[in-house]
This record gives sequence, C-alpha cells and structure tokens, in this order.
Amino acid sequence: MPPANIPEPLTQFCDGSLNSSSVVISLIGAGGKTSTLFWLARQFSLLGKKVIITTTTRMYLPDENIPLLMCCDPAHLPAAVFASPICACYSAWQPSSGKVRGFLPPQVDALAQRHYADIILVEADGSRGLPLKAPALHEPCIPVSSRCVIAVTGGQVLARPLGPDNVHRWPIFASITKIKRGDKADIAVLKHFIRHPAGMFKNVPLDAQRIWLINRFSQSENFITNKLSALLISTGLDAIWLGAVREFPPIRNVLQRQRN
Repeated sequence: MPPANIPEPLTQFCDGSLNSSSVVISLIGAGGKTSTLFWLARQFSLLGKKVIITTTTRMYLPDENIPLLMCCDPAHLPAAVFASPICACYSAWQPSSGKVRGFLPPQVDALAQRHYADIILVEADGSRGLPLKAPALHEPCIPVSSRCVIAVTGGQVLARPLGPDNVHRWPIFASITKIKRGDKADIAVLKHFIRHPAGMFKNVPLDAQRIWLINRFSQSENFITNKLSALLISTGLDAIWLGAVREFPPIRNVLQRQRN
C-alpha cells in the first residue's frame, strides 16, 4: 500500500485527538474538484482517518468503490451507518443529469458536530466542466464550519486567452477582473480575482485556511513559480498547490505562506 500524501498545511488535521467535531474541508472553483475530493479522501483514509464525502450542490459519482448513503438529513442518522473508512452521503439521485444532490450547508455543519467522521470533504461549487469559473450570487455554498477551503483552477487556462469557452460564468468573471474576451489569465488578473470579495474565495469563512490548487499545472510551464509565490503575500493565501491530481505524485510543489 502506498504511503499517504497529505500536502501542507492539511497535515495539521491528521492528528484528530484534539478535535471535538469533524474537520470540514470544502472544495470550490473548477477544473478538478471531484478528482481532488476523492484523492484527498483516499489519502486521509490511508492515515486511518474516517472520511465522509458529500456536496452542497450537485456532483457526479466517480468510479470509486465507496459505500453510498442516501438520506434526508445525515445528522439524524445513527453513527453506525458511517462505519466504513470512507462513505459518500447525498440526499437524492438525479437520473436526468447523472448527478447526486447534496445537503444545505447548515446540514453539513450539524453533521460535523455529531463527529461521525474525522474528516468531511464537501464539494461546494459547480463548474460545468470548465477549468475556471466565477461564482454567481448563490455560489459557492460553503458550510460555515469549514476549517479549510480549497479553490481549484485548471492549469490549462493560465497565461492563455480567456472567454466563455474556458470560463464558467464568463460575464461575471469579466466584470470582476475588468478584462475583455481574449485577454490572458496573467498574474495581475488572477491576483485581482483572488482578492476580490466576489471572486475566487467568495463566501469563505474568515477563519478558514485558503488553498489555491492549480491542477494540471504541467500544462502551464510558462507560469513562473516565484511569481506565484508572491501571491501568497499579496492575496492572503495560506498555500498554493501545483500538480495534477490524476497523476503521480498528485502535488508536485507546495508554496506556503510563512507565518510570524
């Protein structure tokens, strides 16, 4: 069995001895949220952590051998139904879309208080399969109990021309970043999008850690790592992960903000 690979700063959640409730980690953005969610679930499970997977929106079920629960409210279930090392819990199956529907953020918060699992991983955003997105008024749907929020971006858009073909909710993104179709996703544009209150980390709880995962980073070699490092200071990010979660190793580089 391969060793677990939990990148910093999530290693702080690997010791659950001091936790009185489940650690909630929410994933938002676009370009690999579901793949990242199930990768993290496997890594925490390798460390002996019990994991619950759910969503506050809708998500596809990947081809994973994981027990599946359907219920109206997971906090009302007995602890015994969450006995598996990893389980996925949703409210309904939607055959027309091929997706499952999850729970309201307060329901996830209540589930975390029951402490049925060490970790609850939440897909808290939708993206229509595009590598970059801007949140609409009702998005993202992040539980307030989230200790960490991971914003995912598909690396194939970095330093490339942007438009409705590769940005979900393009009119909102263009309005936030003040760019026009065909402008490139350079450092200045991304910095503005990360820092804007309606941008990448909209609705993130104030005390939650913020991680930016640039997925499929191998497609973005023209992005210089030291320029990304500068964003840690100017945007308040706790870390930037560079990698490709469907490859090995999933995370090739971790840029972490130094704390005093």
